[in-house]
Amino acid sequence: DPAEPTEVFPVGKAVEVLPDEGAYRGAHLPAVVARFDPGLRSYAVEYDALAVSGASGRALPETVPASQVRPRPPPPSPAPHAEHAAVDALRDGAWWLGVALVGGGRADGKVAVRFPATREEAEFDLADVRPHLEWVAGEWRSPEDMETSKRTLYAKGTQIEVARLEADSVVAWFPAIVAKTIWKNNLLVEYPFWKGSELCNEIIDIKHIRPCPPRASVISFCVNDDVEGFQDDGWWPGKITEIHPKLTYTFKSATSGKKVQLHQNTLRLRYDWTDNQWKQVAQNLSGTKFTGGDRVEVSSDEEGFHGAWFQGTVVKSVGHKFLVEYDALKDDDETTPLKETIGEEHIRPSPPAIPVTNGFKVLDEIDAYTNDGWWVGVISEVLSNQKYKVYFKAYKEQDEFELEQLRRHCDWVGGIADVTAEGTHDIFCTGAWDN
Repeated sequence: DPAEPTEVFPVGKAVEVLPDEGAYRGAHLPAVVARFDPGLRSYAVEYDALAVSGASGRALPETVPASQVRPRPPPPSPAPHAEHAAVDALRDGAWWLGVALVGGGRADGKVAVRFPATREEAEFDLADVRPHLEWVAGEWRSPEDMETSKRTLYAKGTQIEVARLEADSVVAWFPAIVAKTIWKNNLLVEYPFWKGSELCNEIIDIKHIRPCPPRASVISFCVNDDVEGFQDDGWWPGKITEIHPKLTYTFKSATSGKKVQLHQNTLRLRYDWTDNQWKQVAQNLSGTKFTGGDRVEVSSDEEGFHGAWFQGTVVKSVGHKFLVEYDALKDDDETTPLKETIGEEHIRPSPPAIPVTNGFKVLDEIDAYTNDGWWVGVISEVLSNQKYKVYFKAYKEQDEFELEQLRRHCDWVGGIADVTAEGTHDIFCTGAWDN
């Protein structure tokens, strides 16, 4: 957001206004100062290209906060714009931030500009395109001079997924790789699986991308599971409607309603990227029902408890939550077993007892029993066939454990899975252990 201005623009000064809402949000509107109100720190302005409805030729007046007003940039040099340079293009009477697509001058005097936020491209006369400049602390600065041009959540080479939009709604996600970071939130991405010739790369705003979602190493599916199927170079949401032999399923697209048979390798559980974290669509969680007496394990999002599971017993279900009595955690009196009501996203069945016949190896992922719970870690050193050092990556700590304090790490994932451990197979129908 613009900083509070220190100077006052006089009446008649040519300025630009940056609206924070409405159809012109994000654009710079040329205007002229009509009046300054020092008490409200606001300007009355008249726009160059906007007119009062029904009043022919009369400039539209408006009162705007002083923080949304800046002087007009200096006239640009006649030099051609570099490829992928941040530019402003004049459209509908306002200057809009975009990216120049092709460097150097063109014989027809046109400049192609990409607008990453709206994913549009258009051609403009050279006179209607200018280098993008920021008004910072009373001086003009180019993107190259500003540290923000170097900051990005997604570095070059990062694997991501890009949204396919229809009527402003996401209908699919396409795998891509970050090829280049551009000014502010804009990235040049390449589509490695794109088979057509129309689009193999694109400049987009980061609001249209997400990281690659988690994938279970061994997973099968149930009827009505919410999944994504890989078709036409992208992942499309839908549901499983039928199960066939040889790990094949009937997939019904949520977008088109069409049904097609897909192999397990081209299906995945659906996850949504919300508040910068992955959330699995809840059909598999809600399919796991617990009743009084069921043995379970409970996780927590509280600081200092990430990666731990605490054993307990379900006392009763409370709607979509469960009252659990812990085995080792105690109440405030330090003697009574602690009871808590737990949401279904933090509860799972007790994992199967997987025999460890040949011990563990370095880098094996395990759970270690300490501090009243099972904490995920990796074997960092084999001291003997009965003693190991374990490294807890989340906390950057290492400790020694006896073999009986360790177990093979398993994850509880939705659907039906065939979990193989030491020659045994366990099948679960509303969820599955994956180790």
